[in-house]
Amino acid sequence: MSDPLEVSRRTLITVGGAGLVAALAGVGTTASAAAAGSAAPKPGSGGIPPGPSTYGWNPADLLDFDPKTHPWARHLRCLVPLAPRIEPFAPTQAHPDLDPGVRLSTLSLDDAGTIYEGRNQPIGLEGHVYTQRFWPYIDVWGTWHGQVLPSVPSDVVADPSAPGRTYGVIDIPNPGWTEAAHKNGVKTIGGWFWPRTGVDFGEFLVQAADGSFPVGDKLIEIRKYFGFDGLFINQEASITAAQAEKLRDLFRYLKAQDPDFYLQYYDADLPNGNLDYQNTLNQKNVPWLGAPGDPIVDSIFINYGWPYVDADLSGSAKTATAAGFDPREVAFAGVEHQQGGFNPEECFTDYAYPGHPGPISVALFVEDQYWATAANSGATTTPEGRAKYRDLEQRFWSGPTGNPATSGRIEERTPPYRTDVLNYKRWDGIAHGIVERSPYGALPILTTFNIGVGSTFYLDGKQVRDSGWDNQGCADRALTWQYWTDGVTVALDESTAYEGAHSLALTGTGVVHLFKTDIAQADHTEVRVVAQGLSTIELGVTRRAAPDRIVWTRLTPIRRASGWIEYGGRVPCGDDRIARISLRTSGSGHLGKVLLADAQSLYKTPARPRSFAVADEGPGAGATRHLSFTWSRQPDATAYDVLQGANHWLGRVHRDAFFAESVDLTKGRTFQLVPIAPNGNRGPSTTTHL
Repeated sequence: MSDPLEVSRRTLITVGGAGLVAALAGVGTTASAAAAGSAAPKPGSGGIPPGPSTYGWNPADLLDFDPKTHPWARHLRCLVPLAPRIEPFAPTQAHPDLDPGVRLSTLSLDDAGTIYEGRNQPIGLEGHVYTQRFWPYIDVWGTWHGQVLPSVPSDVVADPSAPGRTYGVIDIPNPGWTEAAHKNGVKTIGGWFWPRTGVDFGEFLVQAADGSFPVGDKLIEIRKYFGFDGLFINQEASITAAQAEKLRDLFRYLKAQDPDFYLQYYDADLPNGNLDYQNTLNQKNVPWLGAPGDPIVDSIFINYGWPYVDADLSGSAKTATAAGFDPREVAFAGVEHQQGGFNPEECFTDYAYPGHPGPISVALFVEDQYWATAANSGATTTPEGRAKYRDLEQRFWSGPTGNPATSGRIEERTPPYRTDVLNYKRWDGIAHGIVERSPYGALPILTTFNIGVGSTFYLDGKQVRDSGWDNQGCADRALTWQYWTDGVTVALDESTAYEGAHSLALTGTGVVHLFKTDIAQADHTEVRVVAQGLSTIELGVTRRAAPDRIVWTRLTPIRRASGWIEYGGRVPCGDDRIARISLRTSGSGHLGKVLLADAQSLYKTPARPRSFAVADEGPGAGATRHLSFTWSRQPDATAYDVLQGANHWLGRVHRDAFFAESVDLTKGRTFQLVPIAPNGNRGPSTTTHL
C-alpha cells in the first residue's frame, strides 16, 4: 500500500511549516471567518518584529555567530536550567495502572496566532497567541515552522508572497518556550529542515584536518549559549551516499563533544541518502541510532504510515531491542495532528493505555494547529474565543471529559479520519497513554496560574496593565493535572486575576488535585492560598506511606487585598514524604495563588538589583518608543518585573535584559526593576530614568 501521507510530506516541504491545513484547505477564507477577524491583524502579516527575534541559520550564519556582535543575543538566551523530574509513583497517578515508561515528543507551532511568520519573537504584545500549559505530559518539545535568513531584507520578510524569502535550514526554539519547558523538566529542540534553497548541503559537512566539524562546533556553541537542548533532523530530500555517511560522522561528533545534545531524526532519508519513508523502525533506518556506547542520534520519529506497516508497533519495538536499545527511549510513533486534529489517522492509544504498556513512545506533529486555525480566522481575539479553544486544549491533553482521571473516548473511532477534526469525543486524550510528570521535588511550590499570555496583568489583585502581552517564558510551572477533580468544576478564567492574567474559576463543592510531589519536610510547611468568593478552603496532603488517604487542613483568612482574601495554614512536619497536594473547596469563586514553603523561607525577599539601565531603541507605533533594559542578575532572584512609573507593568523575565515594545513615554520616563524570589516575594526595587 502506498504511503497515505505522501501528499502531506511533499506539501510540508513546500510550505516550510507555514501551516499545512491552511495550505490544503484555505482555512480562514469564508465570509464568517473574515468577519470574525476583521478587527485583528492577520497572522503572518507582520514582517520582522521590533527588537529581539530569532531567525533561520545556514552554515555561513553559524560560522559568523559571535554573541558579542549579535545585536540581541543577550535577550534571546534561556538561563533557566532543565529541572529534574521526580520519580514515578503509581498510586498518585491519575491512572495508577498507566505505564510511565512511554514517552512523548512533540513538534509544535511556537508562534501559533502571531502576526510574525518569518521571525520568532520571544516577548510581544499579542494577547491572543498560543502558549503551552500541558508540559507534564511532554518529554521532548520541538519547534516547527522555519524562519527566514537574517540576510533577507525586511520588506521581503514582510511579504509572504515575495520572491527571495529564503528560509534557513536551522532555527532555534523560541527562548521563552525553552524557559517554560525547562521549568517543567522538558527538553527543547530546534529545527533542521532540508531541503532549503540558497545553500549547498555539503557546507554543513566540511571537516577540518583535525577531524572536527566547524558547523558542529558552532551548533554546540549556539545550543549552550541560547540554552536549548538539541535539534529535530528533518531530512526530506535525497543526498548522496557519501554525504549521508559524512552526516552520520557529524552527528557522532556532536554527541561525542556534547553528550547532552539531543538529536531526533525523522524517518525519511535512509543511511544511504535515499529519501524513503519506512513507517516503522526496521533494519533500513535503525542504523541512524548507531549503537549503545556509540550514538549517532538519540531517537527516531517514525513516519505516519505505521498503522499500515507496523499496525501494533511491535515490529519497531523488536527492531530497537535487537539493536540493544530501550524501544521507548529511541522509537517515537508519529501522529499527524496538523491535518487530523482530534481525529488523526493514527491512534497511539490503541496500543498504550491504562493497564496496557505501550511498545514504543509517541511523537505528536503540530498538535496546536486548532489554535493556529482559529487565530487565522480571528476567533482567538476575544476572551470568549480564547476560552473555547483553551477548553479544546484541555480536552486534547486530558481527554473528552477534561479530567485526566476519566480520559478515554466516549464515541468510537470510525473512518474517514482527518475529518470532523474538532470532535474530541472520539479522542482518548494524551493523559490516556502518557503518565503525568512532575518537577515538584522540593519547596517552595508557587503558582498564580500565569500561562505566559494575557489581555491584562495584575499584581496583588490590582490591575497594572490593560493591554495584551505574550511571553511564554514567564509562565508559572504547570499544574500537574488540568483538571483532576471530584465534585467541583474548574476552568481557566481571564476575567480576573490576582497576579498575572488568569485565575481558576471554581464552582461547587469538591476536590481539585494540583501537584504531584516528592517532598521531604525539614520543618512544618506553610500554606498560603489567595481566593475570592469561596466559602471554605482546605489543603489536602497525600503521603507516600498512605497514598489512599488525604489529610485535610482547614485554611483561615489572614489578609485581604483588592477584593481577594489570603488564607493561611500549616502542614505539620512528617517523616513520610508528601506525594500530592490538593484543595477542597465549597462555593463559587476564584483561586488566584497557591504557595507552599517551609517556615524558614516563607518571608525571604531578594536584595535590591544593581546596574539597572535603559536605552532608547527607536520609534514604535504612533508616538511611542521602543526601549531596552539591562541589569546584573542576582542569585536570590529568579525573575524580574519591569514597570513604568509605580504601577504600569511592562514585562517579566528571567534574564538580565528586557525589550519593551512601543512604550508611551507620556506615562512617565522613570522605570522600576523589581526582583522576585522563588517563593514569589518581591524585593526592593531600583529605578532608572530615560
